[in-house]
Amino acid sequence: MPFTVDFEPVGRRVRVEEGQTILEAARGMDLFGDGGMVAPCGGKGLCGRCRVRVPEGLLSPVTESEKRLLKKEELAAGYRLACQAAVLGPVKVELPAESLTGRQELQLEGTDITVVPDPNIRRHRLELQATTINYPRPVWQQVERSLREDYGLPEVRVDGDLIRLTPSLAEEGVATVTVRGREVVNIFFTGAPTAPLGLAVDLGTTKVAGFLVDLERGATLAGEGILNPQIAYGEDVMSRLAYVMEGAENYRRITQVIRDGLNRLLHTLAAKAGVLLQAVEEAVIVGNTAMHHLLLGLPVEQLARAPYVPAATVPVEVKARELGLDMAPGAVVYLMPPIAGFVGGDHVAMILGSRIDEAGPVTLGLDIGTNTEIVLARGGEMISCSCASGPAFEGAHIQQGMRAVDGAISQVRLSGAGMQVFWETIGGKPPLGICGSGVLDAVAELYREGVINDNGRLDRSHPRVRLAGEKGIAEYLLVPAAESGAGHDLVITQKDINEIQLAKAAIASGTKLLLQEAGLKEDDIEQVVVAGAFGTHLQLSSALAIGMFPGLPPERFRQVGNAAGTGARLALLSLSERRRAEDVARRVKYLELTAAPAFNDTFLSELIFPPLVAEQNNAGSFAQVRGI
Repeated sequence: MPFTVDFEPVGRRVRVEEGQTILEAARGMDLFGDGGMVAPCGGKGLCGRCRVRVPEGLLSPVTESEKRLLKKEELAAGYRLACQAAVLGPVKVELPAESLTGRQELQLEGTDITVVPDPNIRRHRLELQATTINYPRPVWQQVERSLREDYGLPEVRVDGDLIRLTPSLAEEGVATVTVRGREVVNIFFTGAPTAPLGLAVDLGTTKVAGFLVDLERGATLAGEGILNPQIAYGEDVMSRLAYVMEGAENYRRITQVIRDGLNRLLHTLAAKAGVLLQAVEEAVIVGNTAMHHLLLGLPVEQLARAPYVPAATVPVEVKARELGLDMAPGAVVYLMPPIAGFVGGDHVAMILGSRIDEAGPVTLGLDIGTNTEIVLARGGEMISCSCASGPAFEGAHIQQGMRAVDGAISQVRLSGAGMQVFWETIGGKPPLGICGSGVLDAVAELYREGVINDNGRLDRSHPRVRLAGEKGIAEYLLVPAAESGAGHDLVITQKDINEIQLAKAAIASGTKLLLQEAGLKEDDIEQVVVAGAFGTHLQLSSALAIGMFPGLPPERFRQVGNAAGTGARLALLSLSERRRAEDVARRVKYLELTAAPAFNDTFLSELIFPPLVAEQNNAGSFAQVRGI
């Protein structure tokens, strides 16, 4: 009996027969080499390098080799050797970084916006005298006196951990202290090694982008992206919320895993920039409402079921140490406020980072991801909604879908009525599967070439369309086995096309209902801002062809990259930008789509592909083109 093995973080899944090992399942998908698993001993249970973590699923008992090569605490945490663990039921497998090579293509940058640095912290240099019997003043008494008398800062207090970590007796010399509001959060006795630094994080459902920023100059010193490690507990928000509600231990686990991931990201950024962690004195984190709550450990039951509201819609500040971040002793993390149950602080940051809030003409903003948030702005008024576009754009729920790693087909073009296929992969590697932008391209091209009709149905008489499996599911041959790196044919199935229809209909419905709420027509939109990782890499012509975006001239569209990351950095660098973000969160009106009377009819109508019109192909030439 076959079972599904789901590999994370590469986002691929395979059906295997009962009794096959996880390693055999990985081999069946060519999960070796760049971006894949390593097994130097060839699967003989000798090296222990094919370590995987299995958060859920049914496997064979632990073998003697595993008892020898894995620690008891690792076994208790769910670690197994892929070459030893046989599949006895559906299994979810988490591939640790040490068992992988390569990395996913992650979007970091957004639009550059110039802002005068005005952070929430200030540094002051103080003269200290040695604490003696003739001058019995300890460190913090001298600091308080100097801040009051020399800098006019009355009523300052000192972070408790900072006091515990600091010697009580002063030595003669210069000290540099960092003050946040009325609280001292850091101190250096031999001169500060760098300017004050800050951490900005865009905490996405699938991807996490981090930036280390010089708070005096406004320069970004390092940027890095990782996959959200919570993926092991669910690809989308609702799956994770369901997991959490199964018990307190599940909630503790899913919260801890993202805190650990953020701390590893912080260490990576500090190492890249060559700075001390103690110099990182402020952080700003933005994320959707569920990610915000799961990081803080807030109640989530009301997010997962009606009335779908946040536990809090106010800014939250917590000590970095409470989140397990190795920053300055008294460093504070500021979390941008959510707007509603499915519109979070990352949407506020996107609006801030793309300046939609100050746009004069009617502007539509779309931040496309596992969830897509849409905002419609007109004359300073803003209305937003959230669309459950699903994880299809991340390659999930697609038969041969995968995330944007080396070997993923990222662009597709067809010609000759769909008889000839041209494709490009990330890294120029032989194709292993197809990522979100590639799936979108493929569906749009199949429609343009007449291989699917406006209902999304494949033409079963087409020479490249065949029926597969006992149920005769239609599929289009994209890459034959001889051309692929997976050792088997790569196809686009009827179900894959339907998944893209559902995702595009969700986005198109949200846009249409926002326009109706504002009393506007599609032609009234003067500019469309497309943000997010997927929004950056998609081909605009493909999105327009299937009706995912309004049918407007291409020149009205602007792809801005990671605008939420830009907004997080702005709020980190400038108090006025932070206050502006809070004002945006208060001003945005929220439209709950599922409560809109016209939602169901609108969604059903948007499943249909629009009539094709003459268009200019703005995709440009492929960097590395392969064709069959």
